[in-house]
Amino acid sequence: MSTHTRQDLERLSRFTRQRYSQAHMSDTKWRKFFAAVNGSDWFPSLVRVKFVDTDDTEPQLMRLPTENNFWGPPQWVDTAEFGPVELRSIEWLTIPTTVVARSGTKDASSGMPQDFAAIQSALSQVGQFPLEDTPEGLRIIGYR
Repeated sequence: MSTHTRQDLERLSRFTRQRYSQAHMSDTKWRKFFAAVNGSDWFPSLVRVKFVDTDDTEPQLMRLPTENNFWGPPQWVDTAEFGPVELRSIEWLTIPTTVVARSGTKDASSGMPQDFAAIQSALSQVGQFPLEDTPEGLRIIGYR
């Protein structure tokens, strides 16, 4: 079991200040984002995520965290794919245009078009988010 400390968060904050010119999302704003999306009429899907501390150009797939994943300190989210992740480590996250099911599962909604209007409506109720339409889907920008 790994221990995640305040020093980890400070190290990550220093790293992002050096690497990026703008931070668009805070830990609190990421939490609001996840709660709003999960409360909308979206079809649960895997999402593509890019973390700041990797130079891997291929984004990773993960399940969108739900309120059950936020049981720990407010700066962290517990993911099935990566374990505890610092919210401030998310460079960007893309909700795919069509629903992506977990590998090996039979999901009736797999391949269905995602309802971005419902997601954007839910997000507009809780704040302003840095959204970008891409060919892959709706991207939420953490850093530029």
